[in-house]
Amino acid sequence: MQESRSEVEKRMAEEVEKRVTEGVTVGITVLIQIAIMFVISMIVFKFVWAWVVPDLFPGAVAQGLINADLTWLAALKLAVLTSVLGGSYPALTDTLKRQK
Repeated sequence: MQESRSEVEKRMAEEVEKRVTEGVTVGITVLIQIAIMFVISMIVFKFVWAWVVPDLFPGAVAQGLINADLTWLAALKLAVLTSVLGGSYPALTDTLKRQK
């Protein structure tokens, strides 16, 4: 028995809507994870740097090779890097698992 054209179109439209909804959900999840990682990373880099770096590299700090205090701009740059890498990884692995 053949399905009518409208039934096939309706099923296709539902499938497209389902896939678009899943794609948007994954995209929003990635953006939220990146934003959370950004805020956490920036705070951690800014405040932990002054505590850890002088203890780990006292000679380099004394010679001026490494700053003992991280600027907000440098913390921002490091936070962007870690948030993009850290925030997108779980979503990408989840997406790859779904495709298998």
